[in-house]
This record gives sequence, structure tokens and C-alpha cells, in this order.
Amino acid sequence: MGTDASADRFVSTQVESSRLFFLEDGSDGFEVVFGGFERCRGDYRIDRVDFPWHVLEFVGTGSGELRLGGNLEPLGQGSWFFYGPGIPHRMDADPDTPLGKYFVGFTGPAVETFLGAAGISPGASGRIRKVEPVRRTFDLLIERGIRRSDSAAAICSLITRQLLLMCRDDVGEADDGGSPAFAAYEKVRGYIERNFEELTTLEGIARACGYEAAYICRLFSRYHDESPYRYLLRLRMEKAAQLLLEQEASVKSVAAAMGYKDAFHFSRVFKSVHQVPPSRFRHSGHPQWPGN
Repeated sequence: MGTDASADRFVSTQVESSRLFFLEDGSDGFEVVFGGFERCRGDYRIDRVDFPWHVLEFVGTGSGELRLGGNLEPLGQGSWFFYGPGIPHRMDADPDTPLGKYFVGFTGPAVETFLGAAGISPGASGRIRKVEPVRRTFDLLIERGIRRSDSAAAICSLITRQLLLMCRDDVGEADDGGSPAFAAYEKVRGYIERNFEELTTLEGIARACGYEAAYICRLFSRYHDESPYRYLLRLRMEKAAQLLLEQEASVKSVAAAMGYKDAFHFSRVFKSVHQVPPSRFRHSGHPQWPGN
């Protein structure tokens, strides 16, 4: 995995772990420069008055606060925002629920044409209800970027345009954020996020939150595009990935730390979430780069 010397210096060091890629220039005028995922520390803060590239960011987990241009708004799961040259932006993570966020930076003469046709302007932001389609698409972007095949630049360019359109379209869904059902979903999702390292079953989640397991499944089907157990599993495997990247621990020791007695079973579960076995996952990690 190579790096672009002009891009890597903008990567924050206030993160617990990350998966990053950097690409050389493509050829279609819409060039993806970098992208990735960061699990931020509680003291994460970015404060910039300008940035050289257009950037789309998407919050997968956690919460915080965003000042984009002159607007101040909360960040939470499903929040997306888009900035670029001349757009001041500041992000602050909530120390109690640090951000896990995706991002992609891009540039080129075809960008303005695409944004104009799509009706998207730098400084735009929103929040979508169902995060899984966007999260999966970002994961695909990272996988293709890290692979750095001969077609990586072209594929990442297409995926980035898809992400922009998905965020724009999905934010227009009817919002029932004030409903009792959505409040129940937020309660359960928040409980899972805070306690995923100890939780292992849907029944345990249901008992702790005071709802029937079947009702929780209906809530997640309505608001999340991912079952509650799958969501729990993904959070646990993201923690496992963090341990693999940070501590360079053995697969067996990480499996034990996550409560798996059988390292082979752990590896199968890990692959079902990250698409690669834990023994290969280290190669998708990236060292922390200086600067913000």
C-alpha cells in the first residue's frame, strides 16, 4: 500500500485504529486521493479553515459535534457531511461515545460537473436512518483502495460517486425520529454500543433493555438494515480488529480476549464481518501519520 506524500500528512493521530488507502491520480477527471475508516479517541478534534480536497465523511458509530461553515450540529450514527476547499470545519468527539467514521477525499475537473448535476454542494450535511448500505459501500471502497489493482482508481471513483448519491437520496426519507419506536431503537442501539464487549446474545440485550427479542428485531429491520445480533457481532469484530492492529497480538490471544475458546471459530466469524481472515487483516491496517 503506497501513500501520497501530500495527503498522508493530513491524517489525524488522535485515533485508536484506522484502515487507510492512498491512490495515484486516475484518468477520468474524478480522482480519489485517499479514503478509510478511523476509530477516534475520546479527545479527537479537528479544526480546519481550509482543505485541499473535497471530502465526504460518514459516522458509523459514536457521537460528537460538527461545525461546518457557520452551522453547528450534532454528530451521530448515520450523520454525513461534505466539505472542500474554502469550507471551514471542526469536529469534536464525545469522550463517552467516540466516533467511528468513514471518509473519502477526491478532486479533479469532473468533480464540479458531477456535483452540480447531482445537486450536492460543499457544506452539505444530513443524517440517514439506515446506515448499513452506506457502511457496506464504504467498506467496499476501502477494500478496493487497499488492493491497489490496475483498476483501483477507476473503481474507487465510481464507488465515491455512488456514496455521494446514496447520502443525498437517503437523507430525504421520512423522519419519525420523535416516535416511541425510534426512541426504543435508539435505546437498544445505544446499549449495544456501550456494552458490546460483554454482550454475546440477543436474549441478553432484550433482558437488559426490557423488550422482547422479536420486537428488537423489528426495530432494527425498520431503522438499521442489520439485525441486532449482526450489529453486536460487527462491533465485537471491529474491537478485535483494533486489537490486531494496535497490539500486534496473535489471532489466538485476540480470540481469547473476545471470549472465543476456539480460534478457528473466531477466525470464521471475523471473516464474515471483515471479508478477510484475521491473519490477513493486518495488511489492511495503516500506521498513524503525523499531522491532522
